[in-house]
Amino acid sequence: MDIIYSLCSWGLGHATRSLPIIRKLIKEDHNLTIISSDRSLQLLQKELGDKVKYIDVPDYPILISENTRQFIAKSMIYWPVFIKRMEEGLQQLQRILKNTPCDRIISDGRYDMYSKRIPSFFISHQMRIMNPLRFQLFERGSETFNTFFFKRFQEIIIPDFKENNLSGDLSHNLKKIDEDKLHYVGILSDFSRLDLEKDIDYFISLSGPEPQRSILEKRIISQIQDLSGSVVVSLGKTEETELPTKKDIQTYSYLPKEKREELLNRSKLVISRSGYSTIMDLATIGTKALMIPTPGQIEQEYLAQHLKKTNTCHTTTQDKLNLKKDVKTTQKTKGFQKTGNVEKTVENVLNLIIT
Repeated sequence: MDIIYSLCSWGLGHATRSLPIIRKLIKEDHNLTIISSDRSLQLLQKELGDKVKYIDVPDYPILISENTRQFIAKSMIYWPVFIKRMEEGLQQLQRILKNTPCDRIISDGRYDMYSKRIPSFFISHQMRIMNPLRFQLFERGSETFNTFFFKRFQEIIIPDFKENNLSGDLSHNLKKIDEDKLHYVGILSDFSRLDLEKDIDYFISLSGPEPQRSILEKRIISQIQDLSGSVVVSLGKTEETELPTKKDIQTYSYLPKEKREELLNRSKLVISRSGYSTIMDLATIGTKALMIPTPGQIEQEYLAQHLKKTNTCHTTTQDKLNLKKDVKTTQKTKGFQKTGNVEKTVENVLNLIIT
């Protein structure tokens, strides 16, 4: 079967969480064309090599705001830009389809990748778009927006559980969308829990859109000497960079899947953004975590607070980060408990798509 698999390029999360599905499709001898952009596309090229075809199609910009007033102002400008960029992406896809055989289109977070004549499937954990003050009018409006666009896809696939979920109100307790028509397939992660000695005290994982990724990197590097114990830092860059070497601190620009999986399993505490894909990775492995949402990324801010309420993790803002103090508080949390079976989730996804 010929499949186009498109992925949102906001950070690396969409790419990493889709990797187990992509690997399974390759293993079953399907022909894949990957559509993405920026570091997400670079990561997939590093992980998959020449097993698939790659096409660079930029997607719409991410909406980030520093406060409520800015969120409202930016929203008024953002949505016309979003629609325009989505139409451009859709036009590019139509040109691609003229020269690329395709039986299925899978879109992880990209509204612009679908066809009226080819079965198209949408993967997302965000049925409701959050706003800073949780205005119900805006959130119901976002559900209506999703309902409108979801009609273009054959099935909507949510990488979460219907009960005992991780995404909270992002994909549950919906007002406008019928949850019974959604497919909650379980969590997705490219990692597995391994029986390894916990000999790394802190694993610091940087990720997300610029410039905030670099801002957090500078803030953490300035405080990293306050941590006692062994530290591993992953910069979340797919490009190679010159890295400093310091006692008890290992720094990597980019970690391939096997090495990242090993380091996560060896770590006692993870310091990272609160992106949903990262949360699924941590739930797959089971570990304590200090989560630092990307400033202005409402979804990450909500997820961090949602999990903090259950004492699953500790969270702090980027500008208030105090590593020494915050890791002590994190030690008192219960941490992520190992949840779900990724192989079963992938099976659930393929049963929906390859039928």
